[in-house]
Amino acid sequence: MNDSEKPATIVAVTELSPSVMRQIVSLHLNYYCKNFGFGEKFEQSITKDLVSFSQRLSHRNNRLWLATRNDEILGSLAIDGVSLGDGHAQLRWFILDPSLHSKGFGRSMLSNAIDFCKIHGFCEIHLWTFSDLHAARALYLRHGFGCVEESRGAQWGVEVLEQRYLLSLASQVNHR
Repeated sequence: MNDSEKPATIVAVTELSPSVMRQIVSLHLNYYCKNFGFGEKFEQSITKDLVSFSQRLSHRNNRLWLATRNDEILGSLAIDGVSLGDGHAQLRWFILDPSLHSKGFGRSMLSNAIDFCKIHGFCEIHLWTFSDLHAARALYLRHGFGCVEESRGAQWGVEVLEQRYLLSLASQVNHR
């Protein structure tokens, strides 16, 4: 079996190297620049936020899942369980390389993140997306998220209909 035929795997990490950060930023840029015209403002925003998150990734309430094949990062999803305050987690940097689309990786990564939040006693998971991400929004809805806020905005350099989704875990958390 050659390297390109090896299956991708999902791993949870609590440290983030500069190389991995560059690959996550690159995945986002390749997708969002090509498909939606996002540019330098988006790159600066995602890089700054990822660097900040990397400095607190080792906190027990934070986690990052990577879809990998060999040393290549093909997807990411993070739970930031610190920035929104007690009991509230933020799902961030969820992206998959097109080679992994429709193969269950997104569903698995999202399920892992939700399970992590339940185990750690979060009452809610928040995420920001925008209306043109149809497949992602459908995945969120299938996992019980609902859209609770939307407004036109250009925080990423292009005007889109930004949406905030919320999943309430209040009745599902594993109380310790």
